[in-house]
Amino acid sequence: MQLTKEQRTFIVEKYFQAKSFRQVIQSFQEHFPERQSPTKMTIWRNVTRYRPEGTSLNLNNGRSGRKRTGRSEENVRIVQGALTENPQISARKIGLDVTRSMFNRIMTLDLKWHPYKMHVRKAKN
Repeated sequence: MQLTKEQRTFIVEKYFQAKSFRQVIQSFQEHFPERQSPTKMTIWRNVTRYRPEGTSLNLNNGRSGRKRTGRSEENVRIVQGALTENPQISARKIGLDVTRSMFNRIMTLDLKWHPYKMHVRKAKN
């Protein structure tokens, strides 16, 4: 179970006061008797996260997961250049080193261009 904001703050403050894992664990047990005491690794992770970030809260929002490299600035420029050269050509015929789905994503999401096909209709008599 994840630690609350109050518990994380308590751990970091006690560690900076005592500089001892054992004292942090004992004071945590006294202050939060209903909660299982944190391990040395939990204490250390919260303290090391606090030093560079200034907070020991969970800051994974936007940082976790696989990095998306297909829609990089370079690929967007390549696709935009190819389409401005010849906007009538299809994604397959352009022959870029970009997959068809990535080409379509770049076109619609980054360039805000929406492909369409002209339909010629017969005139009514």
